[in-house]
Amino acid sequence: MAEQGRASWHIVQFALASLFATGLGDIWRTPYFMYRYGGAAFLVPYYMTLFLLVLPILFIQLRLGASCRLGILGVFSKYIPILKGVGMAALILTFFIVIYWSVLIGYSLFYMVTSMTEDSYQWASCANSWNTNRCLRLESPRPIYNSSNGFSAATTTPEEEYFNNYFLQQSSSIDQPGGFNLPVPLSLLGAWVLVFLASFGGARILGYILSALSPLIVGLLLAVIIHGHVTYERGATEMQKFFYYPNYYNVLNIQTWLTALTINIWRVSLFLGILPTLGKYTRGKDTWAGIPFVLCLFPLFVTIVFPHVGMAVIGPYIGNLAYEAGVDVNEVMNSGTSLAFITMPTAFAASGTPRIIAFLFFAALALMALLNQIIFVTTIVDSIVELFPSRFQDPGKRRFVTKLVCTTVVCVVSFLLGLPLVTRGGLYLFNWIDTYSVKLICLMALLVVTVLIVAYVRTRFHIVEKILISIWVGIAGLVIVVATGVSTFQFHGKFEYSFASHWTAGLGWCLAAAPFVIGLPLGVVHAILVEEGSLGQRLQQTVRVHGEEPSTDDVAYPLMHQAAPGVQYQYAAGQPPQYIVMNAPPGNLNMGQAVQTMETKPKESGVDYPEQTKL
Repeated sequence: MAEQGRASWHIVQFALASLFATGLGDIWRTPYFMYRYGGAAFLVPYYMTLFLLVLPILFIQLRLGASCRLGILGVFSKYIPILKGVGMAALILTFFIVIYWSVLIGYSLFYMVTSMTEDSYQWASCANSWNTNRCLRLESPRPIYNSSNGFSAATTTPEEEYFNNYFLQQSSSIDQPGGFNLPVPLSLLGAWVLVFLASFGGARILGYILSALSPLIVGLLLAVIIHGHVTYERGATEMQKFFYYPNYYNVLNIQTWLTALTINIWRVSLFLGILPTLGKYTRGKDTWAGIPFVLCLFPLFVTIVFPHVGMAVIGPYIGNLAYEAGVDVNEVMNSGTSLAFITMPTAFAASGTPRIIAFLFFAALALMALLNQIIFVTTIVDSIVELFPSRFQDPGKRRFVTKLVCTTVVCVVSFLLGLPLVTRGGLYLFNWIDTYSVKLICLMALLVVTVLIVAYVRTRFHIVEKILISIWVGIAGLVIVVATGVSTFQFHGKFEYSFASHWTAGLGWCLAAAPFVIGLPLGVVHAILVEEGSLGQRLQQTVRVHGEEPSTDDVAYPLMHQAAPGVQYQYAAGQPPQYIVMNAPPGNLNMGQAVQTMETKPKESGVDYPEQTKL
């Protein structure tokens, strides 16, 4: 049952939070990898890694968050305090992602506004001051898209020059930040203002925002999908053939499986500390929240359908662009920022797409990324609250003001740290952080899975469930650690060359290690400081499991018939015992007798009963 005053989500809000847990990643990345690794054949490793490897770790995090009503730091502090630094490391990695993810929101907001403030697509012209003599308009696409060479190295599209020369005013390398082009930092500021306004109210307000914006986003995407499939039917047909024609030879390629696993890990934010917080706000009194695997259905459903949604959104426009240019789709298809801010604008302009459709497309991207950012910021602030419960649990104005200050600090610091990413050399730095911040995800997976298993076996769940789920999680975690480790070091050196600077590799690995170097010691120090007694006593308390609870199968807790008539002893996981007065005649009610019964009951050997609460 939800604690009084604590925010909780109903089933629809939880489903929507699961939907936007990672934002727009699958819209602009999964379709690219799907076509690259065998079309429909890619769905074989995609779904197998999802159900066999990702599902158990997804389940155990939602289960712990829902049962304990705590986020990742609260869960780890409860069951093994000295390793709460693992949760801190995961949240620091989340903070890194928050910093550069906001840049994408700013990009989307800029393109959303630009698509409607001009009489025509400004990015489609080569007659602007920022264009070079290598710019060629797409009135006749064949000089630009050559079937033997793809994008010609001697020419650039006006959309590419608009993004690099006008919007970013991009410098030549990562070593040359070059100051700011004012629209870019202003877009970043606008993004953080929106994030703050939606985050300072906490999870309760977030639930209402999800309920309000989700139908809007679905409507925007449906408008883009319907227009594309109705207007560019030929392009949609070509893209469906391209995406769904299976090339089963790729299934035998180990890189296909590694890519599918990586996409699923980030699709559900598996090791970022987000999932326990999502589980925390489920309503324990609801029947659906009491069925463990029901919690997993929503993020699983989203992960299953999102590759197809991404293809449906971009497919007709990219397919029509390739058809008009007379080339294969793979010569115009790419991923990431290039797909969203270069290829899609090119497709809109070349096909004569109404500007309102481009506006809807970028508005949907901005809103999805915004909701993703809000969920991440809420998780970070929520975790800070759990570290200092005495400060934040006071009801009323003090609690609201303290959380408001905490949210303000997180947003302001994130904005300031994001400013280098919106300089003229900021895109290089963006790609550098995106590349190196997740290099040691194998180590994060190892630590998080280990602590999750320790916490899970200490719960009061059924012994069979604990054994089966722990074994499944352990095997899945081991496979993920090995796979992500192979993926990381197999491609070591690939990105260092593209940055063309000697310091990027060494400093990049320092960035990758930062969550562990900062989070793990900080967790140990905090675990010691919050305990009482001498240093030795504090150390002993940090290595024991604070949340260890004896199973109801092994300990005979006081039952109703052992108390006085009309008084019932009630125990709930993670809460102190309570004496509940039932509907009994006044003459049969003797609270003192009930309390005395509890106090004089012999304790079981080796069992520490929780502190009593007298009502």
